[in-house]
Parts: sequence; structure tokens; C-alpha cells
Amino acid sequence: MDPNSTYLLEIRLFGIKKRVRKDFRCFYFDMTVDSDLTNYKDLLEEIVEKYPPCYLEVAHLQYYDHDMKEFPEVNSDQDLLSMFEKNSKTKAVDMFSSYCDPSKPFEPIKEWHSDVQMQAAAKNIAEDEDRYLCNPVPENEHVGVDEEVMYLEKTPCEDTNMAMIVHKDQDKVKKNPYAHQYSSTRSKKKVKNATKH
Repeated sequence: MDPNSTYLLEIRLFGIKKRVRKDFRCFYFDMTVDSDLTNYKDLLEEIVEKYPPCYLEVAHLQYYDHDMKEFPEVNSDQDLLSMFEKNSKTKAVDMFSSYCDPSKPFEPIKEWHSDVQMQAAAKNIAEDEDRYLCNPVPENEHVGVDEEVMYLEKTPCEDTNMAMIVHKDQDKVKKNPYAHQYSSTRSKKKVKNATKH
């Protein structure tokens, strides 16, 4: 792509207002396009192909004009070219794609609150949710190998690392006092006699 004709389209996708979740205003994605090779029909088809609408919904495109502080609609190749002309310095365009019901008239976007306010609100919510995870003793956040002992249970070292001491008297194996009753030769004789009957 030619860097002089390359634009970054920051697109916010809106669905039908009745079906949209209250905590989720829009879906954001971006595309890089070449203004010399892009036409209105192909751009709209690419957006609809990536993020398809529901059955019978129609897609509409708008962009934010920073100079005029308004949201002109993009309905043709001429509108697309004027959009690229107005944003030739920044090479970035704030676009809005709206899906709407064809039986009702299209309500264009009239105002948009900046992302800075949304990001600040989201950051505050995230901080409140994760506050219980904070370490009460920040100096113990990263502990070395030598300092890991403070997390182990305090038990005397003699109990856990005690070596077995064997006395000479304990080496000897005790003999079975009833060995004559359980000898293997005696049990074989019983088995032989049992099979002869």
C-alpha cells in the first residue's frame, strides 16, 4: 500500500437500539484501506462480511468530521472521497456503522461522547472490582528463595529432617516361633493327600 493514500478507519459498529445491551454501547474494530483503491460498495461489503447483520437489517455508514463537528453520512463514492480528503492530515477516520430495520427510518448518529470518558469510567470500575486483590504488605510482593521460609509453617527442623538411626540389635530378623506349622513342605503334603481321594 502507498503510505500517502493509506488510511486507518476506526469503526464503531452499532446494532438496533432495542436489542443492544445497556452496558455495551458499540463494537469497535479498525481497518487499513487504500483510498485510491477503495470504493463505497466494496467497503460496505467488507464490513458486512466481517460482521454480518441480522436477517433483513441494512447497514449505514457515517464518519465524524472534526472541523464541522458533525456526522455526515457516506452513501456514495463521492462521499467516501470527501471523507478521505477531510482526514488527509491525520490519516485516521472515526467511522460509525449502524445496522437498522429496513421497515423503520434510519436515525443517524447526532452525537458521540469521546472514548476518553468511557475509558476513565471503565478504569474506575476495574479498580473497584480488583481492590480486594491488593497485597496488604507491598514490601513482600516479590520474595527471594532465602525469604520463602516466612510462608512455610514453623516446625522444628529436627522433626522433618531426622535421619533414621538403626541399632545393631534391631538389625536381626526375628524368627517365626510357629515355623513348623506353616512350612511349605507340610502344606504340599496336605494338597497331595487331598487330590488322591
